[in-house]
Amino acid sequence: MPKNFFVGRAESVLEPFLADLQTIVNIDSGTYLKSGVDQVGIYLQQRFQHLGFQTYFDEQPEYGNHLVAVHNGTNPRGPRLLLVGHMDTVFPDGEAMRRPFSRAHLKGVPIAKGPGVLDMKSGLLMGFYAIQLLLESHLTDYQTVTFVCNSDEEIGSPSSRSLISKLAREADAVLVFEPGRMLNRVVAARKGIANYRVEVQGLSSHAGVEPDKGRNAIVELAHQVVALQAINGTIPGATLNVGIIRGGERTNIVPDYAYCEIDVRVSDRAGLAAIEAAMQQVTKQPILDGTTITLSTGVKNSPFERTESGQRLVQLVREAGTTLGLAIEDVSSGGASDANTTAGLGIPTLDGLGATGGLAHNPDEYIEIEPLPVRIALICGLIQRLCEYYQSGLSL
Repeated sequence: MPKNFFVGRAESVLEPFLADLQTIVNIDSGTYLKSGVDQVGIYLQQRFQHLGFQTYFDEQPEYGNHLVAVHNGTNPRGPRLLLVGHMDTVFPDGEAMRRPFSRAHLKGVPIAKGPGVLDMKSGLLMGFYAIQLLLESHLTDYQTVTFVCNSDEEIGSPSSRSLISKLAREADAVLVFEPGRMLNRVVAARKGIANYRVEVQGLSSHAGVEPDKGRNAIVELAHQVVALQAINGTIPGATLNVGIIRGGERTNIVPDYAYCEIDVRVSDRAGLAAIEAAMQQVTKQPILDGTTITLSTGVKNSPFERTESGQRLVQLVREAGTTLGLAIEDVSSGGASDANTTAGLGIPTLDGLGATGGLAHNPDEYIEIEPLPVRIALICGLIQRLCEYYQSGLSL
């Protein structure tokens, strides 16, 4: 098979790819726009069914329904693959009408623009078209390919995490189509995220008549914020950011309550335990007598750590890249995705397989058009190498 076989096939479907992309980009599918997300899901369901996939919706009352599409391969001893992408965007209703899908040039480079074009409607279609090319080429030596298109990734996948976890436990490898970094880069690690809240309870009083009888919750919280921010730099791979602070009702009242919300990023589980212990140490004793402090935690995303099985998956994508003339680099990201969930379960996971571009979550978000065939070919090559790996009697 010629080295550029998949590139040539991907080039031949580039215009249909862009037509599909235009269709789904022009559907508003912000996370909280259930009807729009469901419309994207129905469109993708029809495309999957046309390829012979069995499909079903995991129906949701609040968010969009999650689409699951399954294709049985020809090798019962082949790998069980889970492909993951999200249909939701961060943009509000009406955004697609204000700035619909368009093609342009950026410094002479052909690009496509529109809400969610990079994050990650193009990635969804890249995974779909890669499978389509494999099917058309009769390269189906996998056991199963399951593609889950979820509706709520942009807010942390609250309704889809359990579904993704269930499907991941049934898979040998997971491929996630979040945006790519550069033509030759994939994401092999992501920081975990944890959200914390620090609340201070004080005592209100009249700020002019009896200020000494009050216990200023804002002042106590200010001490805590400075001490918490000082944790930065003490734990390798961990960062802490106090991003929200609230307190007080009127300037003539000594405030009796204040709180802050904190974003924590860690490279590994040890870092999470260490930074949580440091935060507990800081907040266990208030500076001002008569105040109390409560530290609580909210959403946590497990770190996507490098593992031996994950590095074997990286090696396979490197081999696929070599046939395309690419020296693949595996990089880490400070942002989380659904890859954190699957990798956190110990399933070999690779992310960042989507389109290259820039300005995600921005009105000027774009993808680069010319690299698309090579990136799709890379996905095809990776899946083919996975099948060959399992055919040889090996496993991740």
